[in-house]
Amino acid sequence: TMVKMRLTGGNDAVILAKRKNKNYAQSCSNEKTFTEACFKGEVPEEDLSRPDEKPPIKLEIAGDKESSQYSPSSGTAINGKPSTVKLDLGGSVWIVGCMEGENLTMVKMRFTATNKASIMAKRKSNKYIEACSNQNTFTEACFTGKVPDADPLGPDEKPRIQLEIAGDKEPSQYSPSSSTAINGKHVTLKIDLGGSVWIVGIVEGKILTMVKMRFTGATKAS
Repeated sequence: TMVKMRLTGGNDAVILAKRKNKNYAQSCSNEKTFTEACFKGEVPEEDLSRPDEKPPIKLEIAGDKESSQYSPSSGTAINGKPSTVKLDLGGSVWIVGCMEGENLTMVKMRFTATNKASIMAKRKSNKYIEACSNQNTFTEACFTGKVPDADPLGPDEKPRIQLEIAGDKEPSQYSPSSSTAINGKHVTLKIDLGGSVWIVGIVEGKILTMVKMRFTGATKAS
């Protein structure tokens, strides 16, 4: 029984699809050999009026926050004002904010490189609690308020939020040790991309073999 989901928070997720398969390959029952190709089979019946015949799949979610590869630096600004609060949501997703008069203006973004990010959502609030204006007490719950109008035809009425992005590479919690090997050969090349993401490589004859990976534990990586 399988569920495809998109995590939206530490213990929250959106269900994308479900499958049940009694003719699965043996490799699909092992975490080391489980692949996306294993996600096939019958779409389970969700009719609650017949629970004994085909009970619905119930998912209990417990998530871990992925380390961020990039983070907003002191040069990050909203509408020309330096951000004063920021929150790491994991996976290089951040919320940054600043005070504009009586408004707390915030942007949720996902870093794709040191100085590049995709905007996920924007909020403006003039009814924020005092804790949300302080870096030490700013939480994800602070990201509330009105969705700002981004219509450039009425800039004087509701000016759009403009974000200036300046990022730093996050330090890595884990690193490949001298025993790390590719095809049985110890790696001779490695580079830290930040956030426990590394590229390691070896030279095999005239071929340079490389692997890009993210450490999820001292001896585990994806």
